[in-house]
Amino acid sequence: MTIRPLGKIGRRALWSSPVVIVVVGFFAAIPWLKQQTDTFVLVLSAVAAIFVMGYALFISHRLQRHLDEVQIASQGFASSRGWVWGVMATNLLLMLPPVANWLIDVANNLSTGSADVSDRGAVHVALFFGVMLVVLTQLIAIMVASAIWQRRMGDMREPS
Repeated sequence: MTIRPLGKIGRRALWSSPVVIVVVGFFAAIPWLKQQTDTFVLVLSAVAAIFVMGYALFISHRLQRHLDEVQIASQGFASSRGWVWGVMATNLLLMLPPVANWLIDVANNLSTGSADVSDRGAVHVALFFGVMLVVLTQLIAIMVASAIWQRRMGDMREPS
């Protein structure tokens, strides 16, 4: 019996499985976490978030080993521009009253089930939503900056 090596999809699924397991496990544990103390929940949330971010950094460094100079320059351009553009886009979004009001309402309803703004849970949820909004807009801005780089550089392959 011979062992077949994993295909490209199988390898990607295997490498991404720790993140999927942690995220799905965390969301599946929410009913149990509601019964625990606030300190325990915050510590467990921080551990899960740090693991996911650390593992993402590990994977990104692993994938960067095979890049050539042009791809590394493209990544640097996209990253340096995308972080700034993402923060600016988030600030512009938060200045729009419908977006800000929607985020506040969602945070209040998720934390307490009411519109009472004196709850600390609402503040925590709002802060986490703010951070997620920044990261998502930075991700989009990095993708746009990468597309701009690719378009400006054109096809860099040698003619055959």
